[in-house]
This record gives sequence, C-alpha cells and structure tokens, in this order.
Amino acid sequence: MGLTMAMVCFAGGNSLKNQQFRLTWAWISIEKQSYVVDEQDKVLEVVLIRRGYLGETPLSAGGRRSINSLQLFPWRCQKGPCQLSRFDVPVIKRLWAGIGTLDGTAEKDKDFKGKSQKQVQFNPGQASAVWKVRVFTDGKYEQSETFQIALSEPVMGVLEFPSKAAVEIVDPGDESRVFIPQGSFTTEEDIGELLIPVRRSGDVSEELMVVCHTLQGTAKGTIPTSVLSYSDYISRPEDPSSLLRFDKDEREKHCRVVVIDDSLYEGDESFNVTLSLPVGGRLGTEFSTARVTILADADDAPVFYFGEMEYSVDESAGYVEVRVWRTGTDLSKAAAVTVRSRKTDPVSAEAGQDYVGISQNLDFAPGVNMQTFRVTILDDLGKPALEGTEKFELVLRLPSSGVIGEPGRAMVLINDSLSDLPKMQFEKALYSGEESEGQISAMVKRSGDLSFTSSVRCYTRQGSAQVVEDFEERPNTDGSLITFLPGESEKPCVLKLVDDLLFEEEEELRLRLGTPKSNSPFGASVGPQEETLLKIQDTADKPIIKLGEVKFSVNEPKEAGQVTMVKIPVLRVGDTSQVSVVRVHTKDGSATSGEDYHPISEDVEFKKGDKEHVVEVEVLYDGVREMREAFTVHLKPDENMVAEIQMTKAIVYIEETNSMADVTFPSLPRVVSLLHYDGVRTKRDVGSKENLQPPAGYPVVCVTACNPRYADYDKTGSICVSEHINDTLTRYRWLISAPAGPDGVTSPMREADFDTFFTSSKMITLDSVYFQAGSRVQCAARAVNSNGDEGLELSSPITTISQEEGMCQPRKVGTVGAEPFSAKLRYTGADDPEHANLIKLTVTMPHIDGMLPVISTRPLSNFELTLSPDGTRVGNHRCSNLLDYNEVNTRYGFITEATRNPESISETSPYQYSAPLRSNSTLRFYRNLNLEACLWEFVSYYDMSELLTDCGGSIGTDGQVLNLVQSYVTLRVPLHVSYVFHSPVGIGGWQHFDLQSELRLTFTYDTAILWQDGIGSPPQAELQGALYPTSMRINEQGRLVVNFRTEARFRGLFVDSHPATSKSMVMSMNHPGLTFNLSLVRTEPTYNQPVQQWTFMSDFAVRDYSGTYTVKLIPCLAAMNVEYSVPPVCNPREPVTFDMDIRFQQVSDPVAVEFSLNTQMFLLSKRSLWLSDGSMGFGQESDTAFSEGEMIYGRVMVDPVQNLGDSFHCSIEKVFLCTGADGYVPKYNPSKQEFGCLADSPSLLYRFKIIDKAQPETQARTFGDVPFNALLAVDDPSALALVKQPGSDGFRLDSAPMFQVAAGREWYIHTIYTVRSKENANRGIGKRSLEYHTVVSGDNLPALQSRSRRAVGDEAPALAENIGSDNNRGTNIMHIALDRSRRRASGTDEGLADGALPREQSSKRGEEDAVTVAGALVGLLLTVLLGVALALLLRSRQKGTKKAPKPSGSKHLVMVTDTSYDSADSSEV
Repeated sequence: MGLTMAMVCFAGGNSLKNQQFRLTWAWISIEKQSYVVDEQDKVLEVVLIRRGYLGETPLSAGGRRSINSLQLFPWRCQKGPCQLSRFDVPVIKRLWAGIGTLDGTAEKDKDFKGKSQKQVQFNPGQASAVWKVRVFTDGKYEQSETFQIALSEPVMGVLEFPSKAAVEIVDPGDESRVFIPQGSFTTEEDIGELLIPVRRSGDVSEELMVVCHTLQGTAKGTIPTSVLSYSDYISRPEDPSSLLRFDKDEREKHCRVVVIDDSLYEGDESFNVTLSLPVGGRLGTEFSTARVTILADADDAPVFYFGEMEYSVDESAGYVEVRVWRTGTDLSKAAAVTVRSRKTDPVSAEAGQDYVGISQNLDFAPGVNMQTFRVTILDDLGKPALEGTEKFELVLRLPSSGVIGEPGRAMVLINDSLSDLPKMQFEKALYSGEESEGQISAMVKRSGDLSFTSSVRCYTRQGSAQVVEDFEERPNTDGSLITFLPGESEKPCVLKLVDDLLFEEEEELRLRLGTPKSNSPFGASVGPQEETLLKIQDTADKPIIKLGEVKFSVNEPKEAGQVTMVKIPVLRVGDTSQVSVVRVHTKDGSATSGEDYHPISEDVEFKKGDKEHVVEVEVLYDGVREMREAFTVHLKPDENMVAEIQMTKAIVYIEETNSMADVTFPSLPRVVSLLHYDGVRTKRDVGSKENLQPPAGYPVVCVTACNPRYADYDKTGSICVSEHINDTLTRYRWLISAPAGPDGVTSPMREADFDTFFTSSKMITLDSVYFQAGSRVQCAARAVNSNGDEGLELSSPITTISQEEGMCQPRKVGTVGAEPFSAKLRYTGADDPEHANLIKLTVTMPHIDGMLPVISTRPLSNFELTLSPDGTRVGNHRCSNLLDYNEVNTRYGFITEATRNPESISETSPYQYSAPLRSNSTLRFYRNLNLEACLWEFVSYYDMSELLTDCGGSIGTDGQVLNLVQSYVTLRVPLHVSYVFHSPVGIGGWQHFDLQSELRLTFTYDTAILWQDGIGSPPQAELQGALYPTSMRINEQGRLVVNFRTEARFRGLFVDSHPATSKSMVMSMNHPGLTFNLSLVRTEPTYNQPVQQWTFMSDFAVRDYSGTYTVKLIPCLAAMNVEYSVPPVCNPREPVTFDMDIRFQQVSDPVAVEFSLNTQMFLLSKRSLWLSDGSMGFGQESDTAFSEGEMIYGRVMVDPVQNLGDSFHCSIEKVFLCTGADGYVPKYNPSKQEFGCLADSPSLLYRFKIIDKAQPETQARTFGDVPFNALLAVDDPSALALVKQPGSDGFRLDSAPMFQVAAGREWYIHTIYTVRSKENANRGIGKRSLEYHTVVSGDNLPALQSRSRRAVGDEAPALAENIGSDNNRGTNIMHIALDRSRRRASGTDEGLADGALPREQSSKRGEEDAVTVAGALVGLLLTVLLGVALALLLRSRQKGTKKAPKPSGSKHLVMVTDTSYDSADSSEV
C-alpha cells in the first residue's frame, strides 16, 4: 500500500491532475529462481509468494479509492472539466496468476507431467501457494534435465522477480555407484586369498570400472615380484593392474588380496582396501575404503609352558629348579612371561613356611627358548618334623609376545618323607679297638624327625675276624635291636670281643644296620653309612722280647782269678704260644772284651710258654786301676720273625772299688794357641794378649803343669817327678761355649765330646774347627802316674778366642753363610802322564776360620753322623772328602796319603805339620788347605764308570744330534758342598751352609748304547728316574708309535694321570703342532722302583718325525707303610721330564695307487707263505723283521679284495734295492721328481738293481763281497706253485748284504711289474724281451763301465714314463725291516770292496782323522782296518779275475753310488 500522485484521464479527454491515490496492492513471484529435483522424489513443489496487501479491499470514499484489484476500470467524464467524485469499485475477494511450464532438455509428459491447473489462486490472507509438478521415474540413469516454470496474467496482483524458475531434474538414484558393503574385515593369516566384495547400485545397464588398491597400515605390503621378509600381504597398487570391471547388469565383483602366511609371530595388523578412479559410475556414499585386519596367528605365537607338569623335590634340597620353555616358529623377538606361585585348594604348603613365594618375570632374549628359575624350599632344620607330601602351584601369567600353552601350570610336591624320615646310620666308616678292652662301641646316629620311637638292627658280618673266636655275634634278629626313644639322636652298638692270649694280626669284621622301624606314618630308613668296618687290634698279646733293664752295674772282682757274674734278664711279654729265637751279644765300650769281661754271642730260645731267660756275663779282674768302664749288650731280631724286639741295648757299667789314683797336677793347666806353644815360658809372653786370647783359625793346646813348656815348669817340674806323673799319658777333655752375645751374656761351657773322621776332641790339641772367633775354650787334664793309674782332673781357666786376630778372617766380621766355590770337570786325555784318560774333578773354595769344608756327590745331611768316624759315611759318600785315603773305594780320592801341601816348601806356622800334636789323619785332611792363601783345593780323578755307579752321575742328551747313530751326550755329576762350623748350641753340635751344583761334561756317544743304558731325568728334578726306549714304528695310518719303559728311582711310580694334577704328556719343540696320546701299558705291582711299560702315538701323521721329544711323566710318591694297590694310593709331584732324540721318517704308502695298479707287495720270511695262494692272507708275517742271513721272499699280487686275481696276469720285470742318506725315505712321485730307487739321487746312499728280467747281465750280484742271491720266482724251479698262480709273481734275495752298513740305515725294495688280462698276457708280456739287450764288444767294455752311472741314471726317467695304467706297468716300494739284535758274529765286520765305499766314509775321512778324543787308540784302530781292507781288496780282485766274463760278455754293474754327494754324517766309520 502507498500514496501516489497521479493524473486521471478520462475518455472524453478530461483529466484530473495531481490526484492523490492510496493503492492497496499485491505482488506475486516464485520463491526461488531454480529448483533441483531428484527423479526419485516424483513430485516437485513450487512455492509462489504473495506479498503486499493480502486482504479484501474495495475502493475508498472521499475522493480516495481503494483499489484492490489488478486493473482499473476508469469512467468517462462528461463534457467540461471532470470533477473527482466518489464512485464505487466492485470488491474482488481472490487474486490469481497464470502458471505453466516451458520444455527444456526435459520434456513434458516424458520427464514430467504437464499440469491441468493453469492458474494459482490466492485466498484472502494467503501469502504463499504451492504448485506441484509430477516428475516421472524411469529407472534409467540420465544426466540432469531442465525445464522452466513461468508466471503470467496475474489477476488483482502484479508479478515481480522472479516470475520464472528453472527446474533441474537430477537422477542420482539411478546413477551407477560402486562401494564396499562393509567398513571392516577380519581374516586369519593362513587364509591365503582374501576376497573383498565390491558392489554397485543404481543403473547397471552400462559397464563400470574402478581401481581397488591397498594402503599400508600396521601390516606391510609388498609387490608380487619381490616378496620381502616381514611382509604381510601382496600389495595392490593404484594403477590399471588393480582395475575391477563390471559388465552390463553385473552388480558385484571381488577385490582379491593375497595374505602372506609367514612363520613370524605378529599381533593384529591392518591395512586398507580403497576404491578409487571409478569410470562409468561413482563411488558410493558408503564404504569406499574398508579396513582389513589380519588377526594374530596363534600357530606363530611363541608358546610359554612349563617343562613338567609336576616337580618333586625333597625338603632338604634347598630349592627346586623349574624350566619354562618358549617354543614356536618365531623366536626372533624378545618376550617375557610372569611366573607366580600360589597355594593349592585346599591349602597344603604354606609360603614362608615351606617355600619362598615367587612372582618373577622371565625375560626371553631373541632366540632363547628356555629359562630356568629356582624356588627356594624351606627346610625345618632346627627341628625336623615329618609332614608328608605338601604341594603348591606355579602358574604362568601376563605373557608378552607370546601365549601361554600347556602346561601353563605346574605342581611342586615337597616331600620330606626322606629328609625328615627318621634315618639311622653309623657315625664313622671305621672303628678300631683293642682286644684287651673287651668291646668296641660303634656309634649309631639318628637324624630326621626325632619325635618318634625308632629302632634298627645292628648285626655283624665276619671278615678276617671270626665269630666265637674273636667276637660274640650280633645276629640279624630283633635281639640285636637298637631302640631310639623320642628325642634321642645317637645310641652305641656294642660289640663284645673275645680276649684270648694268642697274638693275632689286625682282624676285621663289619657291622651292618638293617630292618629300620618307626611309629611314624612313613616308617624309618637306614642312611648311606649303613655299614662300618671294625678293626680288632691285639697289641696286648703282641709278642715282644726285650732286655729287662737298660743299665746294669757290677763291681769288678778285687783279685785275680775271681769272676763276677752280671745277670741280664731277657723278657717276653704277650703271646707265648710261638717259638722265638733271639741272639744276645756284647760289644765293647770303654771296657774291652777278654780283659774286662768275657764276651758272649748266644741264641736264646723262647719255647712255648717261656716268658723269661737270663743271660749271664762274666766280669774279669784286669789288675788295672781305672775309672768306671762299660760295655753294651745287644739283642738281635727274632730269627723266626714272630716277636718284636724292643729295648735292644743295655749298658753294663763295671765299677772299681778303688779306681782313682791319688795323683794330680800341681797347678792348673793353661790353654794357648799352638802358634805360641814354644813361647809359653818366655817372660814377654807371660800375661800377654796372645796368651790370653789365642787367634782364631789355628789349633789350641792344653799345657799342663807337668809339660816342659809350662810357664812355671821350673817350679812344678820337680813335683811332677816326685808324684810319678807321666805327662805323655795325660787324659784331656775340652769344653767350649759359644761367643758371648751383644749384651755380654755368655753361654754355659759344654764338653766337645764329638770326634770327627780326621780329628779327636780328646787330644792335647783342639782343632780349629771346634771354635771360632769369640768362643770360650777350656781344657780339663787328668793326671796319670807312671803305672797308668788315673788321678784327679783339673780344669784350666777359660780362655776367649780373639775376635780381632785370626788366620783367615771373614771379609765382614760377624757374618754367617758360605762364600762361593768353584768346581771344574775336565777330561785329562791320553797325554796325561799320571792320570791318562780320566776325568779330573777340582773343587776350590775360600777358607775362613773355624770352617770345615765338606764335598760329596751325594746330598749331605745329619752331620753328627756324617762327620763321625762311623762306617756309614764310607758307604753313603763314595766320592767325597769325607773319606780318608784308606777308605776310598775308587781308584783315587780327594784325601791322599800325603800330609803336606805340595805348594808349601816348609811350615809357615809353628807345628803346622806336627803329627804328634795334630795326628796324621788331621794333617792329611789339611794338606788340601793353603793357609797362606786361605784357599781349599780338593782334586780327584775318576773314570766314567766310577762317576756313574759310585758318584751318582747320570748321562742324558742335551737335544743335539750329531748324525744318525751318534748324539751329543752330557755327563752330569751332582756336587754338594757344605760349609760346616761347630756350634755348641746347635742341633747335633754343627751348623752348616749347604750349596749345590752340577758339573757337566759333553761328548759324543753311540745312540744305540744310549738307548740300552737309558735316558736320565734332569738332575735338578726333585725325583729321579730313567727312561729306556724299546721300539719305534710308524703304523698303517702313518702315525709315529714309540714304546718305552721307565724305572722310578723313588718309592712310588709314574702315573699317566692323577685327579690332583695334570696328565702326563709328550710334546716336541720341533713339531709344535703335533699332539700325542700317551698311555701306560703295564706296571710292576710294587712301589719299590717299579719298571713300567709305556707307549705313545701321534694323533696325526707327518712325513719326518725327526727331532727332540720331551716326555713329561707325573711321579707319584707312596708312603713307606703303604702296599701296592690298584688304583695306586700315592701323592703326585711335579712332572719329571725326559728328552728323547728321534730320527725317523715315515715310509707308509710311498707309491700312489695310480702307479701300483691296485696291487699289493709283501715281504715274507716263510717260504711256505710265499708259495701259498694267499687266500688266507699273510697276517703279521708280512711285517716281520729279517735277521742277518735270512732269505727275503717278495711277492706282488693283484689286490685280492677286488677278486680280480684269476683274470689278470702279473709279471715282475725289475727289482731295485736302495737306502737313503740321513734318514731319507724314497718315494715314487714323478710329478715331484721323486723316482724311489729307480734313479740316482743325492738323497740315496746306495742303490742296486738286483733283478732285471730282460737284462740279467746288468744286475748287481754282490754288495762288497756278500752276494744278494736274488732270483725271480720264474727262474726258481721250486717256486712253480707261485708261478702258476694267476695274478701273482715273486722273487727272493738274501738279507746279509744289507747288514754291511751301520745301524740306523733303512733299506727299501722297489719293484716294476706288468699287470694284464689273460687274453693279453701271451703277447710277449712277462716273457724275456730283447728290447733292452745291448751287445758290447770287448774293446768297448771299459768305456761303458766308466759311463755306467750315467747310463743307469738316464734309464730311470724312461722307466718312469712307461709306468702307469696306460702301459699296464706298475711299481711299488716297501721298507725292509732288519733285526740287528740277532746279527751273526762272523762275516759282518769285513771292509767293503773297492767301489762300494759309502759316500759318508769317503767325504768325511779327513774330518774323522781330526777326532782326538780316542787319541792313539783311534789311530791304531784305523791302521788295523786299512790292513784288513787291503787284504780283502786283493782277495776280491782275485775272485773277480777268476769270474771275469769273456770280452764279448755284457757289463757287470756292482752298485751305483753318487761320489759327488757331500755328507756331514761320519757315522759309517
């Protein structure tokens, strides 16, 4: 509605200007300019909007009109001006507008229905109206189609914009849509192919294509051409290769995805299958992408489970060990599982009481399939209680990277029925007791639950002890029960013994426990110590014979002719049922037999029941006044070896009523140095320092008051004469004490009652060995009258030896120890005028005051006995300065009869060589001391046998080998030197400082002799022994086999192993990679230096075994009271080493099969075997050793294993014989220029062609003048049986020529033969052929002889070229074993013929002439050998002249040798 100014014109031309009108109007339009309608909606509703005035409005009064229609109906005015006046307008209640459609791409009545309603009416108040158009659904997909709706001819309204609307008919419901019906899929890994459904909807009348591809998620994909590890499926790429094509009317397809079934354990993994790039349709609104989940493969999952379902453990075990296994195809990842313990239902074992609860993670590293854990079992140790079987469970929980399998639960059974069961056993395995005690108690202990009453039988089983005779039986009945009350843990089992009077050796029996019982619910048991050994000893009944007392005293008769009897009881205690015989004899002491008593030596027989015998000894009156005298009575062992001897020595003292004379010296004696003996009486010496303190290192003398050299002799001499004192009969004793300490405290004086082998302590002089600087010395002199009656003894004042002055003072005063000494061992040679061909032993050592040098080749000990005059010194130290000249058993000794030092012209000190004052034995010993130089020098001479047998020397190799049969050998002589000083406070009265050395002398020695005498152990070894090689060989595998025997020079034996130390072993420094297997073959059943047989074998083979082999054997010491047993009971010590030098090369299989043509060669000693058909084999006879003079039978035959002998013919053509130089082993290997014995070589010492079937005239007939006697079997009429055998041929030769060379040379035989089938055997093979014959005229004979070496040498390669399967010619080499132990005594020591001289002998002749060890003896021997050789040479030439062939004959080749070969081996002399 609005106001407007308008001009109203009327029809008559009248008009009204500026008329105000109020219009009430309506506007009609379409709601939207465009519509989109889906074909599936079927109806399109178009909304028309009316705005403006919506009511019923007529025209207004007062010149105003209300117009509510769409058209004005003007009235005509009359002529004249028109006046506005009120006029009525008809009221229009409704308005409408015309509406219709205009076709576009959509056509009326085809795509939509044209409506009959052409107008739209608006009622009063209606602001909108709906006009509907029906849309047709045809089911066919069409692109969008359009048509228009237009308004027209409005009534009572005005059209406004938009009055037209465009309508688009879309057909999405009919469009072809492709989709995946669901958003997720799950599948197993082993499905193989997964088919994802892809569907389409809508119009399916046309084709449709869509790409179905995969996208990686947690699952990894791979392209089909390169399937990678750890891939889960084969990818579908987003390209045409992944296209899905729908044909017309096809609604569903499958998208194929290949799932890889691997063995890896993986969790749930997923990937996406996506549709993209559709052609002929579109992607559906539903799932264009689907998630595919590959479920974890239970088959690949590692499975955790217990190793057992049940574990039984004893309560005392402390723990139970449980295994948890992890199995599966994929263990490459770390995994874990938790193991927990839990109670059973009902509760049995309690955690904390019976076991320690557990909740533990078991971590499995990649690749680990088993873990072990322990559960601690708690034992009721304090108070065992028998509880029976209790149990708890172990379960697996919370697996990581795996699953729990079966069994995932384990039951642990705790059983205390054994550990807490009342258990009874003996406390000890051994009990012993005396028969006299009457019983033996063996303690039986009970363990386990002690709250019950238990019992067990303790019964006897006799051994060497017998029932009734030795003990009362405890039978295996309830009468022998031992009952334990509750709480008791031990009870004795008492065995009563039968105590008789007969002595029996130690006897044994056994006590056993059995039939255990208890009132516990589980009974009782017997422990492992169910048996004990009882030893019954019979010490009380042991027969013992002894002297009744150890000291007897008897008074000497007072008158001549009277006899006093001393009765000495000989008692026997113990068993008196046997007969014993003992010898009782007397031995002189200070009393002399025949003068002071009648000696006895008689047998005392104890008969059955005898307990005592009395031996009487007559004591005589000797008429001499003397002090108490003594002799001893001795008891010898029982001759019947029944009784033991005790208290075997008794001293009988002969007392005199008036034994002491009433004489005594008028004054005290004095002690002075022998240096000052002459100056005792001079006034200047009286009270001088020299008298007060004698110098050290020189003897002191006891000067009595009756000695003319006494200081006051002018006063005492007359008294001595009046008292009839004979000073020459004076008895002397010496007392010594050690030097005072730094604090001035002195030691008590002790009597020097020990005599040495060269001096005495009861002489007027005391040797300097008894004291040292600072020592205090005192002499005691007993006067003796002219009748020989001893008087009273007087002691001199104590004299101190000077510390400032001495003969040979040490470099530093107060030091103890030993200065170094020098020892030499030298071979004198043949030129020494007095000691030719001996070994000189010189020992030089410095001297200090008071020193006594002791030298021996045996260990020094127990100097109280060693230095004494006792005779054991002579037996123990045969090469020592402890022996006086008359005690030496060897040719020479260190102490000679001379008493003066040869380097001293006269005495350098007073009374140095005075025999009356010092004794001859003392002077002989001190002859070796140069007092001026303070130097001892002991010299002696020995031969080799004395050094080895008497002096304890040994011979051993030092690892150097001169040649094949000689070795460098070292003589080792042990040397023990002790510096001995007298010590009044020392044990035994002597202190000593011991030094030890070893003297060595190296020389060459024959190896064969060495092996016979053995190899000694190193001298520095604590234990000694000897090793003797017995045999050596190389077995079929080429391994070295050495047999040897040992002799233990100690109480015990060598063992191959011992649990307390390592094993005995063999090793070689020359072959560090070679290992050996050492074994003990047999041993003598004794511990007293047994002889044992050993063998060792190398673990693999080498060609040359030469070198030094060290054998380390473990010594095992046995106690003196231990008897031999198996296994031995002994204590191991450090290994003892033996060095063995071996020169050995292997000779096994020298010819390859390609050259031997599968044949075998045998060397036999028995002719019968040689001629046999070989069907039974040849056994060990083919490996025999040939002694000198034996015939060697050689045989070549086709390998019988292949059973081809009957179809082949074998024929020997040539046979060669050779020996290598320096251990060389001939081999046949043409590729390495090794032709065995066929060709000359510098490595060959001798080479002979002993058989040539084609050219017998070229054979070597002899070696020297010893014939080979070689013959083919075809030429031996007696060998027809061998010749007729198919596939076999043979020869024979004498072994004597091979013994012409020294021991150690090995001989080898080399054959050439042909092997052909029978049909070809008659084509000249095996017959004597003329192709090798050479006709030689007499004029050309010398020239050919001189060229014989080259001719033979040129022949060998030609022979080698013809050997092989192509020419049916074979060859073989075999070692000839020689037994030299059975060598004949004659015919073997002759020299070699001219031209048969070995190369070593000719090339080293000058070198051997230089050997001077043997001196003139060698020269004489060479002269004799040359004479014999010349005689044999003339004889040989005479024989050769008689046997010389005619000039037209063929040449005669004796031997082939290489004279240009220079050998360093001189062992062939």
